[in-house]
Amino acid sequence: MHPWVSLGFRMNSIKTRAILALVAAMLFWGCSSVFMRTLALALSHENSLAVRYLCLSLINVTVLAWLGTWRIPRADWPRFLVAGIAGMAGYNWFVNAGFELVPAGVGTLVTMIEPLMIAILAATLLGEKMTRWVLLGVAMAIAGAAVLFWPDLRAEAPSSVSPLGIFYLFLCCIGWAIYTIATKPLLAKHDSFTVTAITMLIAAPIMIGAASQPLPALFASLSLRQWAEVAYLVLVTGLGGTMLWNYGSKHLSSTAAGTFLYLIPVVAVVAGALMLGEAVTVYVVAGGLLMLAGVAAAQFGPALVARR
Repeated sequence: MHPWVSLGFRMNSIKTRAILALVAAMLFWGCSSVFMRTLALALSHENSLAVRYLCLSLINVTVLAWLGTWRIPRADWPRFLVAGIAGMAGYNWFVNAGFELVPAGVGTLVTMIEPLMIAILAATLLGEKMTRWVLLGVAMAIAGAAVLFWPDLRAEAPSSVSPLGIFYLFLCCIGWAIYTIATKPLLAKHDSFTVTAITMLIAAPIMIGAASQPLPALFASLSLRQWAEVAYLVLVTGLGGTMLWNYGSKHLSSTAAGTFLYLIPVVAVVAGALMLGEAVTVYVVAGGLLMLAGVAAAQFGPALVARR
């Protein structure tokens, strides 16, 4: 039997579903960059977030009431608050503020430290081990990101890169690492939707309160295409993507789940080429392959070595 086929049969079914869930989440999140870009250009980043989080709040409250899972033990609320404020709200605010000040290529490369942040916090707070395969995968993926965005990096003069923007992106990486680590114990006690919904509801007042225009005026200004973009960002990437991420990170180590984040730039570039006609260069192909190889090394390296 071919080693890859054998590997597929030997993988635990729960782990297989977790990997597929994370791959699907990365596909959703990678494609969302196209819609976030167009919607933000029309409304501004803060107004786009406000519209999306108001819609998310209405859906989350309705479904939580219907399922009856809104009753959370008092002991779990501190962890939910940390995940919702520092993780969900912190990540969203700082990533949007950072990319407003930093060129896309430089900014994306900075956010590639996010999986490493998750690995460090997981090792420190959860006692997870950083294996040599995970470290190799992270190194390969970071190298792939550098290749992927090399033309952008080379074109940007050092003086044009905002230190404040870099700092914001660094904080956004810390925010998502905190979210991943804080929700890990919660996912052992609550279902993926409940954890997703409650952390979003905690973040919602911050996101909605940041709007620079009245919400009724924002909703009235949306075109049919923009409503479709909002629907995708709310239902597919907001609820669907986060639920899939929470499911995958529940059944894999936080460090292993973090390596999947390297797929987002690859998917984003492919989506940009297919939907916006953006050019696919040799840097894109080489960088994307190296990042995919890094994720594969982190996830399947030990199994392949054991097979031999």
